[in-house]
Amino acid sequence: MPKNPDSKFMSIALRLARRAEGKTSPNPLVGAVVVRRGKILGMGYHKKAGLPHAEIEAFLDAERKGHNLKGSTLYVTLEPCSHTGKRTPPCVNAIIEKGISKVVLGTIDLNPRVNGKGLKILREKGIEVKAAVLEEKCREINEPFFKYLATGKPFIILKLAATLDGKIATFTGDSKWIGSELQRKYAHRLRNKVDAILVGIGTVLRDNPQLTVRLGKKSNRQPTPIVLDSRLKIPVESNLIALQRNPIIATTQLADPIKLKDLEKTGARVLVIEQDENGQVDILKLVKKLGEMEITSVLIEGGSQVAASFLKRGIVDKVVFFYAPKIIGCEGVSMVGKLGVSEVKDALSIRTVKVKKIGEEFVVEGYTKEAG
Repeated sequence: MPKNPDSKFMSIALRLARRAEGKTSPNPLVGAVVVRRGKILGMGYHKKAGLPHAEIEAFLDAERKGHNLKGSTLYVTLEPCSHTGKRTPPCVNAIIEKGISKVVLGTIDLNPRVNGKGLKILREKGIEVKAAVLEEKCREINEPFFKYLATGKPFIILKLAATLDGKIATFTGDSKWIGSELQRKYAHRLRNKVDAILVGIGTVLRDNPQLTVRLGKKSNRQPTPIVLDSRLKIPVESNLIALQRNPIIATTQLADPIKLKDLEKTGARVLVIEQDENGQVDILKLVKKLGEMEITSVLIEGGSQVAASFLKRGIVDKVVFFYAPKIIGCEGVSMVGKLGVSEVKDALSIRTVKVKKIGEEFVVEGYTKEAG
């Protein structure tokens, strides 16, 4: 725990915010703590779109315990809203009414309807404001929210599991199990945070995946499965259809119209997207469409050609690569398909790289310079 009091209480607010990962989209994750003379009076977090914001939850928690909030300090991970939302009133009004004397926040809200306006109102009312406490961490938990606000498109994470020599399968196509149980649990925690999981039709035909979050009681709402399927080859009896999770099937005009109607009868949402120059689903147009559907984050899980397609188009924001202590050799399937890189200087660069150890495996996370 940080020794600095502001960092200490903001760290608590961040932990609270993370409790709702995967539940608040398209709203941000926000945590709040009310403090007076070093003592926590109340805590709260935004639990779901449409429910009270974190500040209100913290106030209610403090009042249930019999505390008067006048003269206290509010720690909140994101700038309090100053506008009336679809289902919630402005939080700045509640802050003023409760007699809060100081607000410490993690980061400004980039939403044009907020973006500094909340701070301006609070200061005009004589409330002391301190900004940018643990700002990097407060921004990181809401990467999808901020990108969606700026572009109207989802935040794209590319997740791949490979051997030390970068292979995701043997030459026979066998890929079970490259990673350990620990790695798979980590991957399920990633799934638990996103709105959707995307795979290519090859992965569906080969593995018949469920693409579910399996974390027991810690599982949030299940993310929406998305399948790239230019010619609508997905079997009606596949797990993604049979589990009735209303998957999104992205196809083209090449799809059989009868098969399309049969899939729609099962609850699947079939999106007919324009073809790219290779006759495949134009993923740029698909990503734009997903944004229009209020999908703010997508986890790509395979395969290698899908990974290459998204990387070549420059629409991957973050990579999460798992490496198991195994070697398959050059006959194996590479984790990323052809990118057409002829010189090292043209290779895709990854920035802000973090490396973690999970048991005997490593996970490498970073951001693409081409993202956005």
